[in-house]
Amino acid sequence: MLTKLDKLLRPSSVAIIGASSNEKKVGYAALRNMKDCGFKGKLFAVNPKAEKYGFELLGIKCYTTISEIPDQVDLAVVCIPARFIPSLIEEIGKKGIPYVAVITAGFKETGSEGAKMERQIVDIARKYNIRIVGPNILGIIDTITPINASFADQTPIKGNIAFLSQSGALLTGILDWSRAEGIGFSSFISIGNKADLDETDFIDALADDDHTYAILAYLESINRGEKFIEVCKKVTRKKPVLVLKSGRSKAGAKAASSHTGSMAGADTSYNVAFEKCGVIRADSAQELFDMAFVFSCMPIPQGNRFVIITNAGGPGILATDAAEKAGLELVTISENLENKLREFLPAASSFGNPIDALGTAQAEDYEKIIEIAFKEENIDGVIVILTPQAMTEGQETAEKIVELHDKYPEKPIIAIFIGGEELGPPIHYLKRHRIPCFPLPERGVEAMGALAHYSSIKNRPIEEEIKDVDANREKVRQIFDNVKKEGRTTLLGTEAKNVVKAYGINVPPTKLAHSADEAAEFVEEVGFPTVIKITGEGILHKSDIGGVKLMIKSKDEARKAFEEIMENTKKHYPDAKELVEVQYMVPLGRELITGVLQDPQFGPMVMIGLGGIYTNFMKDAAFGLAPITFEGARKVLQQTKTYILLKGVRGEAPSDIDAVLDTLVKISHLAEDFRQDIDEMDINPFFVYEEGKGISAVDVKITLK
Repeated sequence: MLTKLDKLLRPSSVAIIGASSNEKKVGYAALRNMKDCGFKGKLFAVNPKAEKYGFELLGIKCYTTISEIPDQVDLAVVCIPARFIPSLIEEIGKKGIPYVAVITAGFKETGSEGAKMERQIVDIARKYNIRIVGPNILGIIDTITPINASFADQTPIKGNIAFLSQSGALLTGILDWSRAEGIGFSSFISIGNKADLDETDFIDALADDDHTYAILAYLESINRGEKFIEVCKKVTRKKPVLVLKSGRSKAGAKAASSHTGSMAGADTSYNVAFEKCGVIRADSAQELFDMAFVFSCMPIPQGNRFVIITNAGGPGILATDAAEKAGLELVTISENLENKLREFLPAASSFGNPIDALGTAQAEDYEKIIEIAFKEENIDGVIVILTPQAMTEGQETAEKIVELHDKYPEKPIIAIFIGGEELGPPIHYLKRHRIPCFPLPERGVEAMGALAHYSSIKNRPIEEEIKDVDANREKVRQIFDNVKKEGRTTLLGTEAKNVVKAYGINVPPTKLAHSADEAAEFVEEVGFPTVIKITGEGILHKSDIGGVKLMIKSKDEARKAFEEIMENTKKHYPDAKELVEVQYMVPLGRELITGVLQDPQFGPMVMIGLGGIYTNFMKDAAFGLAPITFEGARKVLQQTKTYILLKGVRGEAPSDIDAVLDTLVKISHLAEDFRQDIDEMDINPFFVYEEGKGISAVDVKITLK
């Protein structure tokens, strides 16, 4: 039952403000659509020239102002010029109308003046507890009520999918496509500029709508990233949420100074966020349409174990390749199942998976194979491929598929009929009977893969509770405050190491030397062998400029190293201060990198991957949203090729994976605790040693906001 936004999506009374008799006006289309859609509530028209129209438009009572309407109004649909809307919102507020859909454009999408006016109408609306959809929208359509408060030229078929879109044009495109394909929708919601209500509000509301089986969305941005994740975590356990996200995140687009930032692609944060909250991402409009097709017609499978049935080898191979990419497991055909197939299929058939019944396959052959597959407990769904050959019975096969789906409705089945004119009638027959049918193997398998993927999302274990870590947060606060007082944004190496040390992460003994004599004094304190390296704000790629000296084994070597490092550094950074780190040179281990990047939509992200000098070349890294649990850290690490190396290859001893995961958890808590301070952070490299021997954070960089 829809409980949130019910008077918006399921109103009992609607007023079209700016209703018109001019067929070229948006106000005419909105009024006509509401009149013709079968709306059973009270409908009012508002136009300051109401008297000119005889106080009636399209047979609907017309008022001069909204305040003249004697009845309560649940939803006001605004189609007047932008400049008149601020005063109108005041009037709507005094009237006590709870929801306003502003179809009108001319706000923040036009520039600063439009943005100012948009903020103004939101401020007025909040004063009166009004919720606004838009502005700059196509409108709102709900086939259950029904309402069509839009200027679309069609109404969708009644169905079980809700569609949200920032693009009105995409809404009209999918509306036209869906009618041709026979796909129905529960709601069509245009969210436009999202000045007030946004995608999170609507997803939250539609979660409780019994008429909505799946939620699709086209989004160019996400307003409240962390709230979006919180809501979608709950919603995706009830019903699928499928998103086509366009555009680039600010975090990915900026020229990042850290390795972590440079390895975060433009859409990394969205991919990480969607995975965390169970949202399935479409990569194209075509893929979103295909997913809509399958999710609207087919049940959610128990798992990802599928069988492919074909009458041609090539398409079967293409489907096999696509299945691997889509995460579908092609079930191994058991001896018992093969024996059943051999009873009626030619000996030359392929009894693997795909099951190739050859070009001579008749409708009866398809029927028998599909029914056998449906009866197998270890098969979760069926993909049927048909190509037109001399003996092919396209229409008869389509009819058998429909019959079998009716007989076994608990398992999904899709058809891939590769052809044009000859297969037109059976393709239309399948679609008419709500069997998804695709022209190419890749499209069908990808869509079925999304269906199976949702099965894993719905059934995944409840995320373990995030436990706090022991840390000296006061120490970190003091370090950050001191750096800021000095007008710096980049921590010195010793400061950065003390930050991670405060979170229980092992770092080598390190001292800061301002002279050759200090360097000589400190090498004995930190221990031999020693590494000496230049430090200071803005100095990057220290090895490349000769700013690092290794294997220092005496005080004299330390003095010489200091002088050479400063001479080399001054060639590239003439204003560099005489300042070096004197650090105990820990034993070499497997080189990893971890780090932190602040995303403007979703908050701090942590990264783990292959470290050392090849970090930016190999780009073997994975990201997770902070804070993360120990098992969450494992899932992130498992996304990298580095994880395989850590387990040990070609006789190597396994690395201390638990120590790596523990480090990642601690870094994620640091990132969350100081999200208002830390902009970017790298630990590169940090060495991981053999199992049970821990890690060492060798080089730490932290940049503050």
